[in-house]
Amino acid sequence: MSELVSIESTEVDAAEINICTNGIMHIHVKVKGVFSIEHSKEIVAARTSLAGNRKYPVLYTLEDAFLTPSKEVSQYVASDERSTLIIADAFIVESFPQRLAARAYRLFSKPVRPTAFFSTKGKAIQWLQSFI
Repeated sequence: MSELVSIESTEVDAAEINICTNGIMHIHVKVKGVFSIEHSKEIVAARTSLAGNRKYPVLYTLEDAFLTPSKEVSQYVASDERSTLIIADAFIVESFPQRLAARAYRLFSKPVRPTAFFSTKGKAIQWLQSFI
């Protein structure tokens, strides 16, 4: 099942965040242009508040197919601090710059939780459901 049906949600300037019926948290990043550490921290605060004390596997989609994070954001995203209440991360990558950023992230940032990159939502959701 690759449907995402929201049962709880919140929204901040940087993203729409949904807890879905299949036990996955979906974060749709609305930022266009430069994705800053401030955007990332805003999303983490909203996600943490919405989750309460429950851990979720998280699916990330982007409004801007060419949005890529800075080195500072990549290091923060891979950190223990940012990983509170996250079981696994799945990112949808659509563009060549995003694929390059994903490779660099895996090689240099060394995320502290299972992390994967997918070209389709269905495959990402299937992978995330293995963590529920």
